[in-house]
Amino acid sequence: MDMATRVTAATFLPVLSLLIRLRTGTCADDYSAFVYAGCSQGRYSADSQYASGVDSVLTSVANSAPYAPYDNFTAPTDSSVVGLYQCRSDLPASVCSGCVRSAISRLSSLCAWAVGGTVQLRACFVRYGNDSFLGKQDTAVLFKKCGGTPGDTGGVAMRDSALGALVAAAAPAGGGYRAGGSGAVQAMSQCVGDLGAKSCSDCVSAAAAQLKAGCGYATAGEVYLGKCYARFWANGSGGFSSSAGRHGFDLVHVVAAGFFASLAYVSLAI
Repeated sequence: MDMATRVTAATFLPVLSLLIRLRTGTCADDYSAFVYAGCSQGRYSADSQYASGVDSVLTSVANSAPYAPYDNFTAPTDSSVVGLYQCRSDLPASVCSGCVRSAISRLSSLCAWAVGGTVQLRACFVRYGNDSFLGKQDTAVLFKKCGGTPGDTGGVAMRDSALGALVAAAAPAGGGYRAGGSGAVQAMSQCVGDLGAKSCSDCVSAAAAQLKAGCGYATAGEVYLGKCYARFWANGSGGFSSSAGRHGFDLVHVVAAGFFASLAYVSLAI
């Protein structure tokens, strides 16, 4: 059964609205599966210089994705318009390219004429706007979910160890992908490539802390921050590719403070 909730967040973002829809049965191998999107309230006109800048940036993003897991661009016609994309760095270029094309298509439909927008799909992230986000740390929690079959204290210890391995791992250049494991629990994380090594580690540390604090005895969980995300799953008892489809997820939490200053968030099926 679908569950929908609408929330207005007046404290941080006066005109923010959240729409959450939870479904079960989604396969994790769908790398273009939708996670969340955010669109600014401000709009631009179709015949403006800003429109030309957005088109240029998103075209550059699409053209670059087959060749690199991360890049950022500034519009030649309007230097205030910037954009970036980040694919999961361990996946083939063909997956990155397909995911980014899907993300841009989502932006076109969900954020048409929005001054700023972002889409997170399962294996890639695309963002554009004029709010000077390049190179800036952002550990605001945008989406978090926990679930799978109930675990035990032994599973929690393995989870914490696997997440700790992510924090301790060195961050590769170009959007640090990290993987770790402990016993039956696996974990991975991905930073956006505009972060330096220390900022990436700090972001992953914040993501791991969110999962440890918020997922209890859940055997699978994931959290998306402004500039990184992290996931964990127990092999055969709550992983995203198996138990997520059978058991669903019992906790979904979306927080939108600090991302865009007047942003409508949408999260659909995962």
